[in-house]
Order: sequence, then C-alpha cells, then structure tokens
Amino acid sequence: MKLLVLILIFTFSNSFAQNSYIVDKKGNKILTRDEVTDILLVDKRISYVNLGKSWEKYIKFEDLDHAVIGPSLLKSFHLNQKKKADVYFVYGEKNDRKLVGLAYIIETIQGHHVEGFKKTFYELYLIDNNETILDQINGTSTNTEGKIALRGEISPFIKKYFSDCPALMTKLSKYDLHDQNNREILSFFFDTEYIKCQ
Repeated sequence: MKLLVLILIFTFSNSFAQNSYIVDKKGNKILTRDEVTDILLVDKRISYVNLGKSWEKYIKFEDLDHAVIGPSLLKSFHLNQKKKADVYFVYGEKNDRKLVGLAYIIETIQGHHVEGFKKTFYELYLIDNNETILDQINGTSTNTEGKIALRGEISPFIKKYFSDCPALMTKLSKYDLHDQNNREILSFFFDTEYIKCQ
C-alpha cells in the first residue's frame, strides 16, 4: 500500500476592512484585496490580487520583507544572523523584543483511506531587535510524553516574557485550557493577530 503524504497548506483568508499590503525586499509596496489574500506557509509564498484587479499573483517568501494581511503581520527575519531569512507571524511586540512563530499541519493518508493522520508542527521564538533568538520552543502535536510536556510549556513561555501585555494575555487565555494532551494551546498559533504591546 502506498503512503501518500498530503501537505495541508495553512491558508489565511480574511474579510476585514481593507488594510492589506505586501512590501517586498526592494521596498515596493503592493496594495492587495483582503478577501483573496492567502498565506501558503508550506509553499512559502503569498497568493494575492492587487486592488482593482481580478487575476491572482504570488510573491515568494524569499522576496518578502513584510506583509500586513488583515490583523496579521508576517515578516522576514534573519534569526541569529542566518544568511537566509525565514518568514514568521509576529504575535506580539514590545520595544525590545518580539514573539514570532508559525504552525502548519501535515496530513498522511495511506492508500485510498480518506481518514489520515494529521500532525501539527510549530515554532515559537522570543527575539530581540537584532533578530537574535533569546528563547524558543519548537515541537509537534505528537502524543508522546515529551511532546505533551513541551506543549505544556508554551503558555508559561509566553507569560514569562509578555505577562505585562494584557491584550496578548487575553488572547492566550482563549487557548490555555489545560486539556489532557495539551493540544488546545496549538490553536494559539493559528490565531495570527498581531498585538503591539504598550
């Protein structure tokens, strides 16, 4: 029986008031239509339609400086001064640090079985203004003892560095539900609203 791996693309669509735009690495700003802008994490690109147009275009993450898509901020970072940049959502930001990360789902299907095995991969970083990693948690949704315990550290990790940011704490409280396998906290990663802490 063949093992077919389907990668579920985290697609972010929104219907918020018009405020989406993309800035490429050359500094060019592209105004986009909110309702048809999708962030394709696994494909490492953004699908968008320019204001007043109807045809779809793409920008690769490697060409992206940052993008504001509805309430979310997606930004290119050279973490620990890596030569190649990676793109992450900015979940929260203070004057001297940022909470950045992402999550995506991979589904494995065997043969013709419709029901497959889904695994969520997540990355969460605390970085300073020089894009140096100060702390991090990376893991999966696998239900091994170590992975369950690691997911249990996500909420304390965020509280440790952003407890003085009420908006971020309110957002976190929606997902900090202490379920048996600490899986509910993974929903935090898909709530990509950017919060500027005061």
